[in-house]
Amino acid sequence: MPISSAPTDGFSRRSLLRGSVTLGLAALVSGLGPWQSAMATAEDDRDFITLSQFLTSRPVNPVLAARYYRALSRRAPNFSGNVGALRQLIDEQGFKHVDEYLAQVSPDVSLKATATSIISAWYLGIVGELADAELISYSEALMYRPTHGILIIPTYGGGPDSWGAKPADTQDFKL
Repeated sequence: MPISSAPTDGFSRRSLLRGSVTLGLAALVSGLGPWQSAMATAEDDRDFITLSQFLTSRPVNPVLAARYYRALSRRAPNFSGNVGALRQLIDEQGFKHVDEYLAQVSPDVSLKATATSIISAWYLGIVGELADAELISYSEALMYRPTHGILIIPTYGGGPDSWGAKPADTQDFKL
């Protein structure tokens, strides 16, 4: 009987090599998914930055833009689509300034609400309503820009409208 050096259980260097190549290709193909979604997110971020700059008439911070975009997207399921539609409308109509967009006779209500939410977020530094407001940036809120260099931005508080409840006794007093 000749003695064979090949294993009898079907496991050889060739099958190991085939398995390694297959596993490597599978990892490569499955790894494309995150890159594609990251590229889509980068495109959304660029659209949002461009739209934000148009709506606020100011350059915006890309890091804050990504945070605002994520926060606004969580609160409105159609936000991403509205950002694209709003950008397309602005490009098609050739608006040069936000005032031209706001002067439309009969704007799309959904797109106007999206534009308002973006402007509000950038100026107030928060996204959402009082009960579930999310603070994105306190000191970088655009509401502080007009007095930049004149007044010091307070380093306390939870953002705009963060005062406590109005006291129950509203009696006038005399000095």
